[in-house]
Amino acid sequence: RIPNPHLGANCVYKHKEGIVSRKSSGFCIDFPRHDPSTYLVGTEDGLVHRCSTSYNEQFLDTYYGHSGPVYRVRCNPFMSHAFLTCSADWTMKLWTTKPPHGHPPETPLLTFQSTDLYDAVNDVVWAPQNSTSFAAAMDDGRIELWDLAEKPLDPIVVHYPQAEKPQRRRTCVRFSPNSPVLVAGDDQGSVDVMRMYNTNQSYYSDQEQQDRLAAVMVKKR
Repeated sequence: RIPNPHLGANCVYKHKEGIVSRKSSGFCIDFPRHDPSTYLVGTEDGLVHRCSTSYNEQFLDTYYGHSGPVYRVRCNPFMSHAFLTCSADWTMKLWTTKPPHGHPPETPLLTFQSTDLYDAVNDVVWAPQNSTSFAAAMDDGRIELWDLAEKPLDPIVVHYPQAEKPQRRRTCVRFSPNSPVLVAGDDQGSVDVMRMYNTNQSYYSDQEQQDRLAAVMVKKR
């Protein structure tokens, strides 16, 4: 078990809590689209491991930054070395397995968190037609839509549950592969289907999609 120096740190007060030593559980997994020989695993310790399909003796790399369990890891569909994670520590993070010059290789490039969010992020998913856009599902019931090329600091859309409905935990979110539709599920077994407007970027070529994301990744915040 690899120790995580951030684990147990409260997001606000940086308070460290005691952690019982045992084997760490894997919570999520994803394979890069253009690299079938490796895969990424998020753990309950808040770490992300890059592993090889050829052997299981050790990790290729380990990424540090989350202070709570990693619930989802998602590789970008246009740029294989870029990936997103979401965690119980209220944040989402953008990483790369090929960091730019001068950036610590095992730390996130960018961290995303709405200023009024104080709950876990349960799911995150890249948009299939836009390399810089993703959606996230939160424990307080909201759904957030981000586009890093438009607003790197805040979501472009936040959808809150209806006031007359009881509190619901959003557990998953997905984009339709061929229409501007976002689908989200919750812990009550309900599924919401939402229509999106002015978000389709399919007219960009794959190279242009990669260039747009690369520009976001190297931009200083």
